[in-house]
Order: sequence, then C-alpha cells, then structure tokens
Amino acid sequence: MLAYYRLSGAVAVLAVALNLLLLLACMASVGASLTLPGIAGFILTIGMGVDSNVLIFERIKEELAVAPARTAVSTGFDRLFLTILDTHVASLIAAAFLFQFGSGSIRGFATTLFFGLGANAVFVSRTLFDVAGRRSRH
Repeated sequence: MLAYYRLSGAVAVLAVALNLLLLLACMASVGASLTLPGIAGFILTIGMGVDSNVLIFERIKEELAVAPARTAVSTGFDRLFLTILDTHVASLIAAAFLFQFGSGSIRGFATTLFFGLGANAVFVSRTLFDVAGRRSRH
C-alpha cells in the first residue's frame, strides 16, 4: 500500500491500524479472548480493510482525471459506499449464521469478524482524508 499509493497508502495503513485497535478494544470490552480462529478473523478484517481501500483509491484515481482532488476524493468514497456496505452486510449475515450455528471456535471467528466489520477501516480512511482536506484549506 505504501509503495503503490504513497500518501494515500499511508492513510490506508493508518486506517487499518486504527481499525485493528478498535477491534481489539471491542473484543476486550466483551471479554473475548483471541484464539486461533479469532486470529483468522483478525487477518480477514485486515484483508477486507485493505481491499476496500484499494477499491476506493482506484476510484479516486479515475475521478482525478475529470475533477479536482477534493471533489475526486468525495466522489470516490460516495460512489463506492453502497458497494462496500453491501459486502460488509453480506459478511455480517454470514458471521451471524456462523455464530448461531457454529461451535466454540467458529463462534470466536464470527465474533472477531463481526467486530472487525463494525470497526471498518473505510470510515477511518474517509475521516483522515476529510481532516487532511480541511488542513490543506487553511
């Protein structure tokens, strides 16, 4: 992410790191332990965060060809929001079924996946881009 997207990649890495911090905070707040299936859910959360950011950054690149930077960022996030929301809702439904019908270790994976999707890195990325945009204005 850092090599290919440069500054945007740094934002994505920071967003994923904050996402993982939020995930750990959520897990600690409910007293969940991090088992091997939980670590798999943790890794899946990282992958989904990176994937979402790559989709958004590619869309922003396309928008930069026809619009100024601030507009391109806003449009890129807005146009992909429903797509990312759709994938996350589908994953949340799968996590709910895994939690309902799974055994102990599968429930650990489902719990981690649920909290990881809730602490989505895309919302953190958007916030970081908005803060950077406000700072560049002043």
